[in-house]
Amino acid sequence: MKKKIQKYLLNFILYLTLIVSITSCKKDNRNGDQIIADDVKAKKALADLLAYKNSDHLLSVGYLVNDGADPADATNVFNIPDSLDIVTLFAGYQKNPPSWRAAQAKGTKVLIAEYPSAAYFDHSTKDPYTKLPGYVRPAGIDSLKPTSTSTYEHYAKSKYYEYITLRGFDGIDMDVETGFFGGELPTEYAPNYMRAMVKYFGPKCTECVIRADKKRPIFVYDTDVLDKNSGGIGTEELYKPFKENFDHVYFQSYTTGNRAWYGSGTDDFLPIVNAYGAKFIALVNGDNYTDPKVSQDLLSYARWMKGNNGGGVGAYRMSRNYNATPRFANIRQAIQIMNPAKK
Repeated sequence: MKKKIQKYLLNFILYLTLIVSITSCKKDNRNGDQIIADDVKAKKALADLLAYKNSDHLLSVGYLVNDGADPADATNVFNIPDSLDIVTLFAGYQKNPPSWRAAQAKGTKVLIAEYPSAAYFDHSTKDPYTKLPGYVRPAGIDSLKPTSTSTYEHYAKSKYYEYITLRGFDGIDMDVETGFFGGELPTEYAPNYMRAMVKYFGPKCTECVIRADKKRPIFVYDTDVLDKNSGGIGTEELYKPFKENFDHVYFQSYTTGNRAWYGSGTDDFLPIVNAYGAKFIALVNGDNYTDPKVSQDLLSYARWMKGNNGGGVGAYRMSRNYNATPRFANIRQAIQIMNPAKK
């Protein structure tokens, strides 16, 4: 009986092997030389892509907004254009490290969006440090009210650990716009907060790990405020003192929707590029991608960047352009305008 069972088991294994072999042949009927040639071609394509990403060129950026308002495929990092330089995951981002890693392997930087209003000052009731065994709040510190001398060191350190050390993102996209301060970070104490953040993020960070490629975590200053006239905190208070600490400035150059910038498009870009130089990346509002003006704006911004010392273009909620033909057609066109032959 034992030998008969072994015989049946052996025959079954041989049968499975045959099925797998047949299935494999159906999936891939290339000969050995073709497989090698395809492999060489793929490696060269990747090398060319990485060389492009590392070259001096105008950047393309985009946001995937995973708030349930767009199809899941539209917010999947696997599906973004290979030539996109930076993708920011925003609002309920897709927690799928394999997709991030696939993009990073192609030289795309994956960032996470963050908001100043979420910050807490050291020793506040929101500070995890206060939950450690044996913690005693220093005398004279109000746990609910920040002061002119409050620091945000524990917050900055925890964001670095969460996003860079633990999750492996390439950096942080900080939304510095009107109405985004408050709670434990009043506008007047924003510089205190920024002094803590730049220790952990940006080209001058001192408390960050410098990778083998000499790169530090990217720090994006993402804003809709150019000066005091448009409200909130402006370049004098928050950008100029820290401008060497930011890699890029995303200016929300929206000309559609209820959050439209007061400018009218490229005709009003000169003061922006004067303020931010080549760090300036102009964003359109993809929330309104059904309005043809959004696509027109992005392409006009791309044309303007050439020869005007800007840094590039991008789209908030790029995910809304996923169903175009080809996928993400608008951002692909912008990339080709700024850097011909890319798609």
